Amino acid sequence: MKLDQVMAMPEIDGWMYEGLGEGPERSYVCSSYVTSVLKNAGIFGDLDINPSEFATKDVYILDLWNTTDPLPEACVAADPDLPYCQLLGQYRIEMPEYNSITPYNNMFETCEINFPEYTRSPTC
Repeated sequence: MKLDQVMAMPEIDGWMYEGLGEGPERSYVCSSYVTSVLKNAGIFGDLDINPSEFATKDVYILDLWNTTDPLPEACVAADPDLPYCQLLGQYRIEMPEYNSITPYNNMFETCEINFPEYTRSPTC
């Protein structure tokens, strides 16, 4: 295969990698780890989701987060205008499209992501 073909392949959850420790092991970045936890907790139901294909924005745009219950008082005190909880930090974390996309089978497996804006094509 050519390098561009390899780079376009979806990474399958559960692939084991050599050379990271004492033997073969899984390797996750923060967003794929969180997505794997959600998947293993049953949050996605029967959907076919590959956590390794999720970037940071992909996690927070999932329509999974509770926006109907009131935030804890500490969250409101820290920033009353956010729909999510940010307790610390000198700067507000902006999360465009927060909680906006319903999960679907093979989500983000064929989507390119444009760094540094993390934009995707409208068909993704």
